Amino acid sequence: MSDPGSNSAPGGGPPGARPGSERFEPAGGKIRSVLLLADGQKTRVQEALGEVESFLESRGVAVSVHPDVRGLRDGGEAVAGAEVDLVVVLGGDGSVLTAANAFHARPVPTIGINFGRVGFLASLEVSAWREGLIEVFEGRAVVEHRMRLEARVRRAGEVEPAVMCAMNDVVISRGEAPKMAAFRLSSAGRDVSSYRADGLICSTPSGSTAYSLAAGGPILDPALRAMVVTPISAHALAMRPLVLDPSAELEVAVIDSPSPVSLDVDGRRMAALSSGDAVLLGAAREPYPLLTIPSFDPWQRLRDRLGWAGRLDERIED
Repeated sequence: MSDPGSNSAPGGGPPGARPGSERFEPAGGKIRSVLLLADGQKTRVQEALGEVESFLESRGVAVSVHPDVRGLRDGGEAVAGAEVDLVVVLGGDGSVLTAANAFHARPVPTIGINFGRVGFLASLEVSAWREGLIEVFEGRAVVEHRMRLEARVRRAGEVEPAVMCAMNDVVISRGEAPKMAAFRLSSAGRDVSSYRADGLICSTPSGSTAYSLAAGGPILDPALRAMVVTPISAHALAMRPLVLDPSAELEVAVIDSPSPVSLDVDGRRMAALSSGDAVLLGAAREPYPLLTIPSFDPWQRLRDRLGWAGRLDERIED
């Protein structure tokens, strides 16, 4: 496989492959084992689970099923030790994020069947999941190396050992506090700016269409390697989102807050921060291998989900 940090599609990639992607080739050249993760709280997932499991078994692979992907949000170690070649997720983007968190230390190629509302990460449609999985097993799938963030907390000058990994975003916010907090952003030891705001969102390109977008941040091509810092309801209008180099070493310090500040990683509450605490952020060395199929068009999905007006075949008159 090519360098996962590269933004260029390798020469052996499928026709029309997106930058930063390549043809999926499982270890040993064959898919032998699959972990099926399902959001069992959704009726449509319950109805489809047995059919997907039977299809996978018909391909001659060993299939293990975990019917409650939501239960992994606080206990991903239940599946993290599984030796599998492929993870198939039945759910929405949140379920894919949960799977990525469960395998954060040892990423496993993952593909999602979208039973949610958006589906930026879960790229297979429910109506065509069988055709999509056939493409995976016949060697036509594409692996996209999605950049991730790593975060650590510093308290009283000491950096805590726990490393938190995000494929979407790290959010430092005032949470339930009634007043704004003051934050300072620095990069490589140099001050960037101070904010009085509800919080800051530090996102990956994958996460640029999530909370960051809702807060006014830019949409980034998920093939990029970059970090976006988006203030949440900043008091000053001049405080705009920033797009930073992936090699940047960021620090978000809590300067002043009347009550504890919340640290959330991919939507999971991870810690409470006080004045003087800080979050250290940077790009993870290893991206996450998210699978899709060549026919998947992320721009079409953006047009559909975000309701972009206009038609591509309309002529623009002078």
